[in-house]
Amino acid sequence: MHSVGINTDGITNIVQALVKIANASDVYFLVVMGVLVFMMQWGFAMLEGGQVRKKNVNNVMMKNMVDWLIGCVSWLLIGGILCTSIDPADFINWWSKIFSASPFLVDNGLELANWFFGLVFCATAATIVSGGVAERIKFGAYVLISLIITAFLYPLFVYLGPWGASIVPWHDYAGSLVVHGLGGFLALGAILALGPRIGRFVDGRPVPILGHNIPMAVFGAFALAIGWYGFNVGSSLALGDISGLVCATTTLAMAGGGIGALIASRKDVLFTANGIVAGLVAICSGTDIVSPIGGLLIGLAAGLQVPIVYRLIERLGIDDVCGVVPVHGTAGVVGAIGAGIFGMTALGGTGDVSLIDQIIASIFCFIYGTGLGFILTKIVGILLGGLRVSEEEEKMGLDLAEHKMPAYPEEAVI
Repeated sequence: MHSVGINTDGITNIVQALVKIANASDVYFLVVMGVLVFMMQWGFAMLEGGQVRKKNVNNVMMKNMVDWLIGCVSWLLIGGILCTSIDPADFINWWSKIFSASPFLVDNGLELANWFFGLVFCATAATIVSGGVAERIKFGAYVLISLIITAFLYPLFVYLGPWGASIVPWHDYAGSLVVHGLGGFLALGAILALGPRIGRFVDGRPVPILGHNIPMAVFGAFALAIGWYGFNVGSSLALGDISGLVCATTTLAMAGGGIGALIASRKDVLFTANGIVAGLVAICSGTDIVSPIGGLLIGLAAGLQVPIVYRLIERLGIDDVCGVVPVHGTAGVVGAIGAGIFGMTALGGTGDVSLIDQIIASIFCFIYGTGLGFILTKIVGILLGGLRVSEEEEKMGLDLAEHKMPAYPEEAVI
């Protein structure tokens, strides 16, 4: 009889090859999904740009660019670590690594692919604030606010929530509260600290200030919708865990959001475009645990509340230029609580959620975001000797006052 030998070296080589393929596929997945999310910066620029006056378009574009540019650096140096750890040793270890390529050559650079995917989420949370404070904030003040959000406020919120240490636990697959709710409520705090634009309220009554290009805003909403598939589907973080359910619930919530806003606003084009975005915001939390019909209903609720909440805060004298509070803040709350409701097995969900946790997290997000947004903005105003441009500059427009360049120069030629 002959003994059958086992070629352990061959098996080891096969296993190593399979691991390398798995790592490479996950890196590719994260990069492609991350690029889709990065495209949302473009969507936000268009959506916000269309909702401001001609004289402030360049300023909006610049703020969206700066959110990304600053976010890349602050996420590399501080934010990317703070979202997972508050241990100083982890920061020191990371800082010692990023001066060399060698530590990232293993696993096809999977660690840096995850870093990139986290970065695009962070930049999204920061850029939401831009739309709320448009047309009257000093550019330098906004830059400092964005820097602190991306380096500290957003990462700390991530650390406290389900993506970090779960000190405040809730279910949030792709960030209804972690990203959008936080961004919307940080914006609310900043708006309260900043005050309304000149002429927005007269004798306590709101006076509409119309944006200059609704087609641009609608284009931005659709660009955001495309990027959202990276946001939600990519949140599996690995190719092997990708879910068609997430794709379907994302799509149906988008439809529900648009339908809800269309009905509640009586066919208003801009509200409908923002309703599409609100439906996408809302489904992020429970996209992996609710049924397709559940996703549709969550989106419908989010869309319905957009014009209602916008008009409510308008009556309170709050000047939210691009409607980021209803589109991101309260839509995020609708999504978190909706996940707690439609995630129940009795309503077709998987049951992996607690409605009580979702409600507590929503309250926490509102307090954390609005409170710190207000405090941060006030402190920045003190440090820089003021938050707002002068009355003359506001009337002139921030494109000329801050950037010395109109968005449509041919119209300035005599």
